[in-house]
Parts: sequence; C-alpha cells; structure tokens
Amino acid sequence: MILVLSLLTEIIYFRRVLHENVSLEAESALNFLEARITAYVETLELLPQVPDYLRDLAWLTDELQSQPHLIGVIVEEDGKTLLNTFPNQFFPSPQVFQSCWQGIEINAVRYACTKFEALPDRHFFLLLGVDVSFEKEAFRNLLVLSFFIFLVASGLLAAGLYYLDKLARRQKELERRLSASEKLAAMGKIAAMVAHEIRNPLNSIVMGLQYLAETGKLDQDLLQTIRQEAGRLTELTGELLSYAKGFEIKLQEIEAKEIVKELALKFQPKASRWGIKFIVDDPPDVKILGDKRWCIRALENILRNAFEATSRGGEVYFSTRKEGDFCCFLVRDTGPGIPSEIRKRLFEPFFTTKKSGFGLGLYLVKKVAETHGGQVSLEECCKGSLFKLCFPVTYEKTTHPSSGR
Repeated sequence: MILVLSLLTEIIYFRRVLHENVSLEAESALNFLEARITAYVETLELLPQVPDYLRDLAWLTDELQSQPHLIGVIVEEDGKTLLNTFPNQFFPSPQVFQSCWQGIEINAVRYACTKFEALPDRHFFLLLGVDVSFEKEAFRNLLVLSFFIFLVASGLLAAGLYYLDKLARRQKELERRLSASEKLAAMGKIAAMVAHEIRNPLNSIVMGLQYLAETGKLDQDLLQTIRQEAGRLTELTGELLSYAKGFEIKLQEIEAKEIVKELALKFQPKASRWGIKFIVDDPPDVKILGDKRWCIRALENILRNAFEATSRGGEVYFSTRKEGDFCCFLVRDTGPGIPSEIRKRLFEPFFTTKKSGFGLGLYLVKKVAETHGGQVSLEECCKGSLFKLCFPVTYEKTTHPSSGR
C-alpha cells in the first residue's frame, strides 16, 4: 500500500513539474523574443538609413537557433505578418489563435502568445510553438518505470526518483533563464526610453550641422543651439548612469524660494496653454540641504503628473512649508484622484497607468528623496491628489517627517 501511494504521488508530482517546465520554457522564449524585437524597432528609429539586412525580421531566424525546443514563431504588426517560421505540419489552427493566451497544447506542441507595445505607435502580436515531445516522452517513461517499480519494488523506484531529481534541476535552470529574460525585457524598455529621449536633440544637431555644411556660414545662434542640445545629451547620459549606479549628489545650501521661483516660471506658460489655474504660495524663508538639479527634477515630475491629471478649467496648487527638521513641497491637483488599488505600486519602477511612458517618473522622485535623506508620499486629499516631497533643512539633525498633512 505504501509503495502504491508513493508511486501515485511520484506520478502526480512528476506531471505537475512537467507542466511547470513547459510553461516556464514558453514564457522564457516569449520574453526573449519580445526584448529582441523591441531592441530592433528602437534601433531602426535611431538609424538615419536602414541597411537592407534590417528591413525585415529575417535576421531573427538565426537567433532562434539558440532555442532548440522552439518549433516556430509568428510575428505580426497591426494584422500584417512580418515573420512566420512554422513548418506546414505545425502551423497553428484558428483554435490556437483564440486560446493561446493561457497556453494551449496540441500534438506535442505548446503554443503561447502575447501582445506588446515596442513604441507608442508600434503594436506587435507574437505567437510561438514549443516542442514538448521530450516532456511527454519523459512522462510515458515514468509510467513504464512505475509499472516495473510496482513489480520489482525499490530498485526501479530509485531510478524514477533519479529522473525526477534531474527534471527538478532542469526546472531551476529554466527559472534562472526566465529571470534573465525578464531582465532583458526590462533592458528593452530602458532602450526604448533612451531612444525616445535622445531623438529630438539628435535631430536638432544633425539639421544644424547639415545647414552649416550647405551654407558654409558660422551662425552663432545655430552653434549655441547645437551646444545646448549636446549638453542635453550629456546630461541625459549622466542621469541614465545614475539609474544603474545609484544617484550621485552634490549637497549644497539651497533657498526654497529659488526652487519655487524656477518651477513657477517653467510651468506658468504650460498652465496658460492648457487652461489650468496654477496657484503658487509664497515659500517660507528656509534653506534645504540638497542637490538643486535633482531636487528640481523630482518636483518637475510631480508637477508634470499633476498637470496631466487635471482637465481644462482645473487647478494645480504648489505650496511649501516647514515641518520640524524638513522643508516639504506639496503639489495638489483637482483631477480624478488615484484609485486605492494603484497607490501601493505608484513608486515601483516601470509601473505606469499611462498609454505612453515608462513608469520611471515617480520611481525617480522616490530615489531622489531617499538619497537626500527625505521622503515622498501620497497624502489623503478631499479631491484630486496631493503629493508631499520633503528635504532636510540645512545643517539640522534629520528625522523622517510624518506622513499626515
């Protein structure tokens, strides 16, 4: 009886491990292909002239050789097929296209699919098939082994446990590969952000140089523009490195009034264009200890979100107050507010509810606050949203401010 129960437990567990292996392998392959296609699309955006070998996805078939269990791949963009490597006998049926989202297994092939956005205007559908004949054969072998184990007892049972342990090790390897593919997908998103941010400065520099080459005249205004755009690219590079290495700040005394004045001058024109009333309170006479560039960058992100959440005719309030050993900047809007189920994830990297964007804005704000020894929080508000960002007052012993208003 104990032997029968052991065999049944082994078979059930073995089948569950097989199913997890298949799911992990399919998901890992999807992440790998999504990251490669995203990087490819962003590369095309940066190239002034696309080489012939990059005009389609034929190059991807070579990389698929690194996925030995991958039977075929279909890549579509807005209903147009860009790549199809499925052999005729394994071409997915209409049923597969309808049921592949949760994974479907037909004739020793595991089909899985996903939709993703490489750029705000580039939407792709990806479907792949993974060969699961090995897993099915392994399961059939287990049944045979179990039958002999039942007949000859413990000897063959040890062999079954050996195969189970080997498969468990393979599952751990697949989990490691899945983690690596998720990191690759994140790198693809960062690559998309970089391409989006540097496109405009690069265009300005290229057009300016082209004008100088054609006219042969040294236009001082144009040269100044080129220098400014090059400076923007240098600054962006430094900020991106900060994401990877951690923020490097240069602490100095900063008048709170200076920060408020600079942000008011920057956002008042936007408020006029958008038909939003921008109310800025006079800040207290207090100095904070921080890096002015990063402090302003963090507050810009909060203010930008407030303006985007507020409709025409609404109001955005920007005020400053001293709370103990901290100077706190408060931004309140009259938008629809933030649902409770989203609040816990607001400051996570790559989390966003916007159709465009990369989910790094509020994550940046949080990192800036933490690096300065301050704090950022979403406060309770009767209407709209209220963000509070606090920095330590100059040369004073710091303790975290309360999260209440």
